Amino acid sequence: MEKELMLEGMKCDGCVATVKEKFSAIAGVEVVTVDLEGKKATVKTNQDISEVTFNEALSGTKFKVTGSK
Repeated sequence: MEKELMLEGMKCDGCVATVKEKFSAIAGVEVVTVDLEGKKATVKTNQDISEVTFNEALSGTKFKVTGSK
Protein backbone atom coordinates (compact mmCIF):
# COMPACT_ATOMS: atom_id res chain seq x y z
CA MET A 1 0.00 0.00 0.00
CA GLU A 2 1.12 3.55 -0.62
CA LYS A 3 -0.13 6.64 1.15
CA GLU A 4 0.69 10.30 0.54
CA LEU A 5 0.58 12.43 3.69
CA MET A 6 0.40 16.23 3.64
CA LEU A 7 2.60 17.74 6.35
CA GLU A 8 2.69 21.02 8.23
CA GLY A 9 5.72 22.49 10.02
CA MET A 10 8.63 21.30 7.85
CA LYS A 11 11.22 23.98 7.05
CA CYS A 12 14.62 22.30 6.58
CA ASP A 13 16.50 19.08 5.87
CA GLY A 14 16.59 18.38 9.61
CA CYS A 15 12.80 18.41 9.60
CA VAL A 16 12.80 15.91 6.72
CA ALA A 17 15.15 13.60 8.65
CA THR A 18 12.99 13.77 11.79
CA VAL A 19 9.76 12.97 9.92
CA LYS A 20 11.46 10.11 8.08
CA GLU A 21 12.82 8.68 11.35
CA LYS A 22 9.46 8.93 13.15
CA PHE A 23 7.48 7.36 10.30
CA SER A 24 10.06 4.60 9.73
CA ALA A 25 9.62 3.52 13.37
CA ILE A 26 5.92 2.67 12.82
CA ALA A 27 5.25 -1.07 12.55
CA GLY A 28 4.30 -1.97 8.99
CA VAL A 29 6.09 0.96 7.34
CA GLU A 30 8.54 -0.26 4.70
CA VAL A 31 9.70 2.88 2.82
CA VAL A 32 9.40 6.60 3.59
CA THR A 33 10.26 9.45 1.24
CA VAL A 34 9.79 13.03 2.37
CA ASP A 35 9.44 16.01 0.01
CA LEU A 36 10.35 19.29 1.74
CA GLU A 37 9.18 21.57 -1.08
CA GLY A 38 5.93 19.66 -1.57
CA LYS A 39 5.40 19.44 2.21
CA LYS A 40 4.46 15.77 1.95
CA ALA A 41 5.63 12.27 2.72
CA THR A 42 5.03 9.17 0.63
CA VAL A 43 4.87 6.04 2.75
CA LYS A 44 4.84 2.43 1.53
CA THR A 45 3.39 -0.01 4.03
CA ASN A 46 2.53 -3.69 4.26
CA GLN A 47 -0.72 -2.95 6.11
CA ASP A 48 -3.32 -0.20 6.43
CA ILE A 49 -2.07 2.49 8.83
CA SER A 50 -4.36 5.34 9.85
CA GLU A 51 -3.56 9.04 9.62
CA VAL A 52 -4.01 9.14 13.42
CA THR A 53 -1.11 6.69 13.84
CA PHE A 54 1.16 8.91 11.74
CA ASN A 55 0.17 11.97 13.81
CA GLU A 56 0.84 10.03 17.02
CA ALA A 57 4.32 9.21 15.70
CA LEU A 58 4.93 12.95 15.33
CA SER A 59 3.80 13.65 18.91
CA GLY A 60 6.33 15.89 20.66
CA THR A 61 7.51 17.43 17.38
CA LYS A 62 6.39 20.60 15.60
CA PHE A 63 5.05 18.56 12.66
CA LYS A 64 1.50 17.50 11.88
CA VAL A 65 -0.23 15.42 9.21
CA THR A 66 -2.95 17.60 7.70
CA GLY A 67 -4.39 15.16 5.18
CA SER A 68 -3.74 12.09 3.07
CA LYS A 69 -4.35 10.62 -0.37
